[in-house]
Amino acid sequence: ILALCLSTLVAASAQTPASKAASRSEVLIVLRGFGYGGNGERTLRALEPDIHAAGMDLLIPDYLSRGGLDDSGVKLRRFFDSPQVARYERVHVFAYIAGGWTLNPIIESGGVPRLATVVYDRSPYQERAPRIADEDLHFLTWVRYGSPVFDLARAPYPPMTRHGVKVGIVVETTPTEFIRDHAAKARSYGPFRFDCEAFAQRSDDCMFVQWNHDDLYVRFATVWPDVLSFLRQGRFSAGANRTPPEGDALAAPRKP
Repeated sequence: ILALCLSTLVAASAQTPASKAASRSEVLIVLRGFGYGGNGERTLRALEPDIHAAGMDLLIPDYLSRGGLDDSGVKLRRFFDSPQVARYERVHVFAYIAGGWTLNPIIESGGVPRLATVVYDRSPYQERAPRIADEDLHFLTWVRYGSPVFDLARAPYPPMTRHGVKVGIVVETTPTEFIRDHAAKARSYGPFRFDCEAFAQRSDDCMFVQWNHDDLYVRFATVWPDVLSFLRQGRFSAGANRTPPEGDALAAPRKP
């Protein structure tokens, strides 16, 4: 037993210098949303070596609370205040929809002092899903997610206005199956607007992807080169699609 303990201590001490040598001064924090699951987790973890190669660590905090967006914000603020995040000189965030609603009040109140970049995921279609779930599927939604979905349905978007932070927007242009199943309800809330100004968020660049909210979780590796370009240059890549779609994709037939 003594020999095993000594060998463990030697191994641990041998790993310490290597860990310090591999430490990075930047971190990419991905704020997941309600549709995030095992496939999304595996996608991001598979991409982690590429993120490391770009000089960044990857953190995916567990911040969503069944108590609501306020409780989620408390958890997220604690995460940003933790030594785990405080050691980084530059902080970059990719925020899925619920992440943006939770993150922005923290930024506006002076949180995240070393914040360099935020890339928001937005969707004219999916941002109506919480309201539909609240009005038509209230109990089932509460059973699965708790109160934050209802808070998201009722709270207007809180824009991030802090100066000195680069802001990018990735816009989903395809509805999920949930929105297709509730197309009439989704349309009843008004026309869908895809122009970047419609999102009530100032931005340095805006791009459009032909995916829905579920797709973006499992295809994050495809959009990663554009996200990395934005983190480094404040602009998405030259090949990014910057033309908003025309028409209503809900009118298109479902995929077979």
